[in-house]
Amino acid sequence: MNSPKKLSLSTHLFPLFLCATIVGCNNDNTERSKTVPTDPNVSISTELATELDEKFLRQIKKTMDVVESKKLWQGYDYKSVPQYFIRRENGKPVTAFVINPQTTIDNAQHLGENESQGLNVLKYEGSMHSANDKLKAGNDAYDYDFRIDGKGYYIQSYSQNEVEILDPIITSAFSLAVHEVFHAYQGENFKNHPDYEQLAFNKFSQYPLNNELLSLQLMLMDTLKKFPVDAISQEEAKISLKKYYVIIHEMLKRDPSAHSGFQTGLIYKHGLGQELYEGSALYIDKMASRNVLEVANDSKFIFHTAFEMDKISDGYATLKTKKDVIEYFAFQVFYYTGANAIWLLSEAGYDSKELEYGIYPYDAAKGYLKMSEVEEMNLLAELKQSARWTQAQAAALRYNTLQ
Repeated sequence: MNSPKKLSLSTHLFPLFLCATIVGCNNDNTERSKTVPTDPNVSISTELATELDEKFLRQIKKTMDVVESKKLWQGYDYKSVPQYFIRRENGKPVTAFVINPQTTIDNAQHLGENESQGLNVLKYEGSMHSANDKLKAGNDAYDYDFRIDGKGYYIQSYSQNEVEILDPIITSAFSLAVHEVFHAYQGENFKNHPDYEQLAFNKFSQYPLNNELLSLQLMLMDTLKKFPVDAISQEEAKISLKKYYVIIHEMLKRDPSAHSGFQTGLIYKHGLGQELYEGSALYIDKMASRNVLEVANDSKFIFHTAFEMDKISDGYATLKTKKDVIEYFAFQVFYYTGANAIWLLSEAGYDSKELEYGIYPYDAAKGYLKMSEVEEMNLLAELKQSARWTQAQAAALRYNTLQ
């Protein structure tokens, strides 16, 4: 299947990273001794990992279990993915671990049952520096297809503040991993939507963000702000999904960049494509985080207050400049609205596996809900008669006047 091109955002924080597939190799010359990695629960005890390493490995194992037991995405077998993690202190690599080794790796040490957390994991520092160099040459966080003994591994760094999470909006190392590895799964299993066209970062200013469209986007964020929740009926999910659909549908009708049908506009080609490819990855990592981290067990896909993003909170305002507005609403917001739409589709009874055919969440909702034109018009009118619509309009005007 074709591999969708994508720009990737470290799941909750604002640095914008490019998802890239770059081949790494092991250039380290070390004295070799053989260790056969076969049993993930070596009966002997070892002292190869620190408490921080063990905590991180435990988070990875729990993530694997959640993806499988909660059936977050049929076919996404995260528990079997070969991964190489490099721990840093003060920005410097200090140790490294291979999960799911693909060969007998020379000079590697198998973690015992007391440290492995049930994983098939090796302490292996032989490729640590070359892997770290590869990360630094890219986005400095993660990369794909790094080679150890000729086999490909997902590689990523981690540090204390990415393991010991006190605030759910901070990106954890495990959630970044399950998110970015899902992009590799997409590359192998998702088809490209025929109209998908991703804007480059330096083209975000072309994305239509007039007051009406921004008001609709803010209304959508506010409508979806309470999700996910622990329990929701199919009918309740459908009610919220209908609101998502009619707001997006109205945005498409008003897209000034569409020259011959809404499919030719940037909202459909770029925005809704991002909802599919980035929204599905965020859906995976957020649902995992809610089950792995106690501090995140009630976290939401959208963690900003839609109508107050220019207000200072804890000494920080999300939107301070026009550039902030463009980057957020031409890129970041689609992670959150897309994840919401996919979650609602799933809770409403839709088979999310169908999205792998390159179906946008919007198009999936349209086909699944089969709303009449009258029903769409009445629901949109109801939304625009609420006090929240007035708030959305006022916020959009403020955001669009930022310099």
